[in-house]
Formats: sequence, structure tokens, C-alpha cells
Amino acid sequence: MPETRQSRIEHALELLDREVTYASDERSAFERFRSRVRTLDPTSPRDPGVQAGGGGVVALETAAPTDAAARTIRQAYDETVLSVPHFEAEYGETLRQNFEAELGTEVTVQVFETGRVTPPVHDALLAATEQAIEERTTYLETLRTERDSLCRARDRLDDCESRAAELGARLTAADSPDRSGIDDQLQSLEAVCEDVAQTRQELLHGRSTAQLVGISGETLVQFLYAECTATCPVLADAADCIETIRHQRRRSLTLPAVTS
Repeated sequence: MPETRQSRIEHALELLDREVTYASDERSAFERFRSRVRTLDPTSPRDPGVQAGGGGVVALETAAPTDAAARTIRQAYDETVLSVPHFEAEYGETLRQNFEAELGTEVTVQVFETGRVTPPVHDALLAATEQAIEERTTYLETLRTERDSLCRARDRLDDCESRAAELGARLTAADSPDRSGIDDQLQSLEAVCEDVAQTRQELLHGRSTAQLVGISGETLVQFLYAECTATCPVLADAADCIETIRHQRRRSLTLPAVTS
């Protein structure tokens, strides 16, 4: 059986597997960060104003310095989320920039500026961390759905190309009636390739991907496959496969008749 290869889909699968690794690493990092945040003992807010000083002297309360919890949170984030292997290459942000992008401005101000991690701030931080984990879990589901789609398309196109090559090899020795039958089979293979492309289009334009990650299927594909020679690798490989089949169909019409 002739060896076939859908080069664009294969490259897309490599990029997709890399993205799965990135998302998995990030989810694990946020889970480790969550575990460390949960162990913290948040500080209780104190009323501003006056407090009793030593010897019964009433003294004004000075502004509290950054508490240990805030410092621990910053260190924990640096040692978990910012320590994933791909962070510098993919993000290249400072600790605060990434913290704010992932967990929100309000929590960031409390941790980096106010320096006081009260129980409400602690709860808000845990909630934001849970959301970051859930987003990556959903994203991973989307990536796995995308991978399944690519593999199905690749396998169907490989089968079509292999069968088309075998049919093409039979054309030279075939008489006219046999060539007509071969052309019918090639036409059926062409229809399969067109169905692969149509199925892919329906997935890209469907609601499932948009509902999962909040962006359209087209935008997701453009992001995932920006390094590919074609941002729609399945459609590009399907088009090549169709052209291969049509070449064999043209041969069936133009080859000289077989003489006995």
C-alpha cells in the first residue's frame, strides 16, 4: 500500500500537542498555588485610629507593613505559575503583570500594594485561582476535541489517497469498461474528501468550540496553527487530496485504449 502523509495536519498535531502540554502544566501550577494559598492564615483587619500603648498610654496606630501572607503569596506564585517551562517564551511578563492578568486587579492591589491579606481578600484570591484552573480544564477539553477532529480527518484522507493511488496504478492496464468502474470509485473517494472538508467547516463554524472557550472556532484555529503554512490544515490537505484524485480521473479519460 502506498505511503501517504497529510503534512499540514501532522504539523498541526505537533503544535496542538505542545499546546496541550502548556495548558496541562499551567493547570498543575495553579493547583499547586491553590494548595499553598489554602494553608495561609489571613490577617484580620484592624480598626484604624487609636490603640492602647504601653503603660496605658494611648498611641496612634501606624500603617501596617506588608504582612507575611502577602509575601508568601507572591513567592508561591513565582515558584508555581511563573516557573512553568514555557513561561518566558510564551508570556515574558513580570510577576505582577501575570498575577493581575490571571487573578484580577482588585486582588493584585491588595497583595502587591496594600500588602494586607484579609479573609475577604484570601477568599477572593482562592476564587480567582479556581477560575484559572477551570478555564484551563475547559481549554484542555477543547484541545482534545480538536485533536480527535484532526486525527479523524487525517485517517480518512490517508485512506482516500492510498485507495486513489491503487486505483491509478490499475488504470494503465484496464480496458474501457474497467476504467469507467475505476472512475466511479475515484468519484466516490472525491466525495469522501469533500465530506471531510465539510465536516471540518461545520466544526469550525459550530457553537461547541465557542461555548467552551469563549472564542470562535476560526479564531482558535488561527491561534493554534499560526506557525503552519495553512491556518486551516485539514482544508488544505483535503484540497490536495481532491486534486490527487482528480488527476487520476483525468488519466482515466485520456489514457490510450488498451490493445489486445
